[in-house]
Amino acid sequence: MTADAPSFNAADAALECRIDLNDCRDKATLLARLASALQFPDWFGHNWDALADCLTDLSWLPAPGYRIILTHAEALRAADPETLATALEVLDTAAAWWAEEGITFEVVFSDLAPESPPPHPAAPASDR
Repeated sequence: MTADAPSFNAADAALECRIDLNDCRDKATLLARLASALQFPDWFGHNWDALADCLTDLSWLPAPGYRIILTHAEALRAADPETLATALEVLDTAAAWWAEEGITFEVVFSDLAPESPPPHPAAPASDR
């Protein structure tokens, strides 16, 4: 896994950070990839609270806006859906915090297929 260095989007000046989740199947790997891609400081504690702290600081990556692009998240969703759900909650909370500061913070899945809807129950047999 190689992390792209964060770069500015010419269209809206947001700092874009592409994070490849290929073969990411657990919390530890996810947090390590987020930390690497977003250049978290050494004090990052590799837990959900530390992730929230870093995402609402980002003083080491000053920008007028942030866009995190997650790619290849299917493996994580299949292997550990709870970890993905928790990560999205933390990211959503960070986005709300940045919105209060007047700064855009968004998370985009570049290639995550929508979850399949649950199968419909069989229609009851009609009485004839």
